[in-house]
Amino acid sequence: MRKHLCRSLVCFGLATVSMIAASQEVTKYPVNLTEFEQWEKFPAECPGYRRSTVMAYAPALADYSVTYQSYGSALTNAVTLYFYPRMKDSAAQIQAEVSQVLKTHQDAYVMNRRAINLEAKGKTYDATLIAFDFADPIVENKQSVSSQLLIVFLDTGTFKVRSTSPVEQAGEAEAAVRQLLQCVSWST
Repeated sequence: MRKHLCRSLVCFGLATVSMIAASQEVTKYPVNLTEFEQWEKFPAECPGYRRSTVMAYAPALADYSVTYQSYGSALTNAVTLYFYPRMKDSAAQIQAEVSQVLKTHQDAYVMNRRAINLEAKGKTYDATLIAFDFADPIVENKQSVSSQLLIVFLDTGTFKVRSTSPVEQAGEAEAAVRQLLQCVSWST
């Protein structure tokens, strides 16, 4: 009787653990966040841009991105804002970001690299802006594009912007991105 009771308890315990495990969903990243529209830090619309997707790459928004697309103007520009942990060595992190772009786009090359300042909520932030040129499809036409990589090291992590537009719109895209950064709350 005792053996039968023990076997029953073990079987019941295993079945319970299996049912609990089966009912718990394991989140696989990246995941598109559809409930993110309520978050006021990233408005659905900013001057000349509409928010399109929000992706989480890790739990608790430890690593995520917000994408904006230009609309209603002659500017064709895709902008993704990334937020993720920062490495201890800032120079190595910037080099890793540059290497990733060059590796992803075989014909990419660095057009220029410069330090800039960005302002948000009354505070000035040092940033690095690196402009790349490469061929990429935009609106179904493969053409030469300007892809700007902007990196700001915050106290709480890394803020990165990737902006891609036709090469002839590079200056206009950079100005539009600066306006976009005034609309969103990236610094907190």
